[in-house]
Amino acid sequence: MTKIKKLLPTLLLIVIGIVVVSVVFEKCGANTNHKEFKAQMDSLHKVNDSLFAEIKKDDLVIDSLNQVDAELKDKLSHQKTKIVKVVEIVEIEKAKVDELNEQQLISSFNNRYPTDTITNPLPLAQPVLVSAAKDLVELDGAKQIIVLKDSSIATLENRVAGKDSVINKYVVKEDKYKLILVNKDKEIAGWEDQYNKLDLQYKKLKVKSKFQRIGSYLIIGGLGYLMLAK
Repeated sequence: MTKIKKLLPTLLLIVIGIVVVSVVFEKCGANTNHKEFKAQMDSLHKVNDSLFAEIKKDDLVIDSLNQVDAELKDKLSHQKTKIVKVVEIVEIEKAKVDELNEQQLISSFNNRYPTDTITNPLPLAQPVLVSAAKDLVELDGAKQIIVLKDSSIATLENRVAGKDSVINKYVVKEDKYKLILVNKDKEIAGWEDQYNKLDLQYKKLKVKSKFQRIGSYLIIGGLGYLMLAK
């Protein structure tokens, strides 16, 4: 009995130590807040989903701008074709002037300028009339070309503005993809931190379990010893 009395304080100290260590590990192991972590991950997912939805809208706008650009490109090509056609017509009309006689030249001027009638030109005036008629043909063609070129410039400016809008949309998309990548990095960092916490908690629980087993064995052994000593 004397030995038992001597061993009891030691056994009690061991048991108390095991309980204290278990409580400490229990508190240390409660550092992982699963609800807070889940809320953070859900928030990041919602932000990324929203960004992806905005990117889809940007893609639709880009497609629309590209379609408009294709239409403007066709319009510009058509305008250039018209200019070439006007130049060809001017050359044809100038060639026709060379085939007109004096009366036909006078008639053409009378039709063009009915209030400025040419009644009795000198025979030497015909070359001048031919040159003037050709100049007028070129003038008419130039007027048409100027209108077409002004329209072409406006079309080209619209294309440039559209291209700028597309570029701006791509820049916005790039910024959104960068933000998505940042959020993905945050998710990865969050999962790594969560894994490290869980791994640490698991190791602490293993140590705690060992202490609890040792305590259990000591208690069982002490009780067995006490029973046998009686």
